[in-house]
Amino acid sequence: MIKTRFGNAYKRKDGYYQISSGVNQGKLLHRLVYEDEYGPIPTGFIVHHINGDKENNNPSNLMLLTKSNHHHLHTHGVNHPRWDNGRIDSFGGLEFVSASKNKGMNMQDIADTVGYSNVSSIFHYLDKRGLKWNQI
Repeated sequence: MIKTRFGNAYKRKDGYYQISSGVNQGKLLHRLVYEDEYGPIPTGFIVHHINGDKENNNPSNLMLLTKSNHHHLHTHGVNHPRWDNGRIDSFGGLEFVSASKNKGMNMQDIADTVGYSNVSSIFHYLDKRGLKWNQI
């Protein structure tokens, strides 16, 4: 639970903060921050965290994307773990993941190192390449 000027907020399982009290109850924090700084969010648009960190709700880290562009970014974008040229590849790809595991790092440690908030990114990176954690 964190206190914000919009009300108390809790972190949901998907990593987003949701207001849990007051007139903004049920609203997502990043959307409130965007609207406070830039104005209303047009219908059909998504507020996107530029650096992928859902905890960074600084207005400079938020941008509007159409739903279509947002979906495309998260399924084909350069920071998506399922595709080449993502964050993991910029650290050395499979060799980095394997070497990190051999040094005793777990999936969460590796995710933290490359800037992902949870291990699903590592899992999907390996899965896209036909691998499992116990195979590297």
